[in-house]
Amino acid sequence: MNLTLWRLYRRAHGNGLDGIGGLYAEGRWHRRGSPIVYFGSNAAIVVLERLAHLDPEVLPDDLILGQFAANVSVERSAATVDIQDLAQAQATGEAFLKSGAACVLIVPSIIVPEETSVVLNPLHHQAKSLELVAEREFRFDSRLL
Repeated sequence: MNLTLWRLYRRAHGNGLDGIGGLYAEGRWHRRGSPIVYFGSNAAIVVLERLAHLDPEVLPDDLILGQFAANVSVERSAATVDIQDLAQAQATGEAFLKSGAACVLIVPSIIVPEETSVVLNPLHHQAKSLELVAEREFRFDSRLL
């Protein structure tokens, strides 16, 4: 499926497509120790998701908003997954990563469930086909902080 994916990342760390961040910290859809990459289906949702995890007192000054194109296999999370239940969401994500059946899992955003986040399995053979289409420096508008 052809997808447009968005990611907000620090220039100092690169775009993180190797999923190494998942080895050091857990997230909504994975447990610590699993390589994983989180995207949004639009730029606004990745900004909101990142804002939810930042301390406004120590904002990074090297953020990059990247747009990616992907023609990869897709799985959608089951409607029965309670995204408020961290253990259930993590179990769903871990099952997706272990199965290797699809390259990306489309899930509801925890912040705005009507929007979607996209979880990439960086170990899936199609993951290497992601293409960076555009990127630009990003700064949070002071009215959001």
